[in-house]
Amino acid sequence: MEVSQLRALLLLKESASLTKSAKHLGLSTSAVFCQIHQLEEEVGKKVYHQIGKKLRLTDTGDLLSQYADRLVQMHDTAVSSVREQGNLKRRMVRIGCAPHTSVKIVPHLVGALLAFRPNTEVRISTSGDQALLRDLRLGMLDAVLMSLPAGDTELIEEPLWSYEMVLVMPPIHWKGQRGADNFNANHLPFILFRRAGLSDFEFRQVCQDLGLEPNVVIENDELDSIKQLVKLGLGITVLPAWSVIEEQLKRRLTITRLKSRFFHNYGVLCRRSGYRPKALDDLLAVARKWRDWWPLASNVSDPIYEDHRF
Repeated sequence: MEVSQLRALLLLKESASLTKSAKHLGLSTSAVFCQIHQLEEEVGKKVYHQIGKKLRLTDTGDLLSQYADRLVQMHDTAVSSVREQGNLKRRMVRIGCAPHTSVKIVPHLVGALLAFRPNTEVRISTSGDQALLRDLRLGMLDAVLMSLPAGDTELIEEPLWSYEMVLVMPPIHWKGQRGADNFNANHLPFILFRRAGLSDFEFRQVCQDLGLEPNVVIENDELDSIKQLVKLGLGITVLPAWSVIEEQLKRRLTITRLKSRFFHNYGVLCRRSGYRPKALDDLLAVARKWRDWWPLASNVSDPIYEDHRF
């Protein structure tokens, strides 16, 4: 039983697809199939079956995945620990984040981290929220930066700052409107930011504030893409204030605050158990000083609730 086979099993459990598991591992679908088949031959039972178009673990596969999770974590812990002991001059931390964060936040964070610990090696991965959380649970990332709460009991989260959601509109008077002060949003197309963390209740409240029936014409999980759609006049949206402040100052977008002000926390997540690289402690220490290194710090505030630090 090899670690690569166990990792393939864990990814199959998460993705319910051999193709998706193979893509994530950088292997062919047939190679992942062989790894899973070898596991089945070793335990003498099927570890997955097909239900509709998805692959689900059998009871045997589910039981094996519980051991696999611990074994993979122990393997990664051993490898990371030995590497650090054998190369004390160099530390490595693996960070996961959304594409927009990789442009607007992470470069400044990494710059501050390298100024603090020049011999740190940083690996950055960008993806969607669920993929990032999965990779964090599997030990393929050390930390993830995203909006909180993530609602995952396997992970610890620490909020860094709080940001406000604001109404975002095209840069010019649009379709007969007279600007933000007299803005009538009734019946206007709405672009829903799926990463924003808005609950159904909050979304209904936003619609009430805007005086419109929910008229979602586009759903998108990529913030930069949404901003471009709004610039082209394809709809209005609600986004984090800090993410659009530069476009507002350049008059490329118009923003206005909602009557019911919605705030969300942004922060760092890591695993509750497993090996904790020293570079992660360095990353957290630097991240907590975000006022010193983030150019957009004046557009956010302290977290709206306190949580346990790592």
